[in-house]
Amino acid sequence: MNKVTSLKVVLSAGITLTLSGCFSNTSMIMDATGAKKGELPAFQQPDFTNAQADFRKKLEQYHNTNQMPVDTSSYSSCNLSQKTLQDISGFTIIADLLDTTRKNKDSKKSLTARIGQDASSAAGQDIQQTYHWQGGALYASTIDCQKLTNNSDASNVSFLIDSQYLIKTTGANFNGTHSITEQKHVQRITPDHIVSIGLSSTVMGDDFTKDFGTKLALSLSNLKDPSFIYTYKKGNDQLNMIEAPSSPGIYFTQHFITLNKEEQRIRSYRYTGAVHDGVGRSLNGKAQGLQESFGKYGSNLCFDQGELVQKSDCETF
Repeated sequence: MNKVTSLKVVLSAGITLTLSGCFSNTSMIMDATGAKKGELPAFQQPDFTNAQADFRKKLEQYHNTNQMPVDTSSYSSCNLSQKTLQDISGFTIIADLLDTTRKNKDSKKSLTARIGQDASSAAGQDIQQTYHWQGGALYASTIDCQKLTNNSDASNVSFLIDSQYLIKTTGANFNGTHSITEQKHVQRITPDHIVSIGLSSTVMGDDFTKDFGTKLALSLSNLKDPSFIYTYKKGNDQLNMIEAPSSPGIYFTQHFITLNKEEQRIRSYRYTGAVHDGVGRSLNGKAQGLQESFGKYGSNLCFDQGELVQKSDCETF
């Protein structure tokens, strides 16, 4: 994995994990998982323990100021193309994933297709989503701006990036509706690791909330307020910690381990509070092998190259 791709994974992983707290509130999560407020999982790695302490410190700063916990007094605006900003912000990888999902939708085996078919049968038509870039800006020191301007390699640059994109949803009960997603990211570079802090929020269009079920789900998810995302990456390990607005005080943690860089075999451990609530596995960016969920509503699913399959000997790397 090259440096630019590595950065995209850091940002997109954080964005993806943001969704894990949606459509739940604190009491429901505590009941389902046994998690407690303010808890984080215990790790033996000193680096992880230090990252957890930094997460708590930065989260407290954010709650006290409602601002990103970073001193931007020495930052200036970098003159970068919108395409470069899309790549650095993680928008490109999200849009590419959407295109791939759409192309694979005709596959009868794909989970996306099955979900689409269920929605189609219930609502009379399928759901489609399109992503539209709305603009962004990146701020860094003069020296780091020059580095980005010269080669666009963001992996060695400390920066603050603001980005906004439009998600248009059509079909089913969402005809003509939309949502606006805003992302803010701070990246801090040290000689041996990367720390990324992000805020992610979504505002739904008026038509999106016409039916009672949607209104209830959105009231629980509180998408208009940003999720606080902290990512620590060093070597083959990446640690994501999140507080979602739908469940204040409950922290979601995901530990990604790259087992094979050539094949991009990744195992991930999920925690809600201090409770271990699941294990995921992926190969080259697609779900692969046994996907385990623990807790009150736990279940196991088997995937092969991103497709849900029925197997008695599901892979467990």
